[in-house]
Amino acid sequence: MSADSTMLEQYHAEHHAAERPRREFLTCRLGEETYGIDILQVQEIREIDRVTRVPHAARFMRGVINLRGAIVPVIDLGLMFGFPDPIALKAASTIVLNVERRLVGLVVASVSDVVALAEDEIRAAPDLGERAIGAAITGIGVRPDAEGRDDVNSILLLDVDHVMRRIRTERE
Repeated sequence: MSADSTMLEQYHAEHHAAERPRREFLTCRLGEETYGIDILQVQEIREIDRVTRVPHAARFMRGVINLRGAIVPVIDLGLMFGFPDPIALKAASTIVLNVERRLVGLVVASVSDVVALAEDEIRAAPDLGERAIGAAITGIGVRPDAEGRDDVNSILLLDVDHVMRRIRTERE
């Protein structure tokens, strides 16, 4: 096979990949893992250093902030998922979600970038049991690295609706 035919095959593969419908996810880090949040549910990314504590709230609810007149609960996603220690607010990023006109801030270690995944790059989530993280993962995005391995760049895709339901049930 000549180099020209290899380049042509690569061009066609990339061209067809570009035509596939894709979903975009904002990626963020918690611990050693990368998580993805549907970009259509993200309103903004903020740095916050203080929250107003709310007495008797769930452990993962760090407090609330006033965001241009809206009171927004701030949730430590790591604590929600069972990590032992809270994320230091001064070193973290907060992803403000807008889900059905309800705002919530998710504290994460860092925000990376936006990744577009085609449907064939999203795998069904395995059965992770009843633990907090298990029910909150809707799928796993896999993207091959430069060597074609797709187990290196896995992205745990969050079920934002589940996270919102958990916040509501823990607050009530």
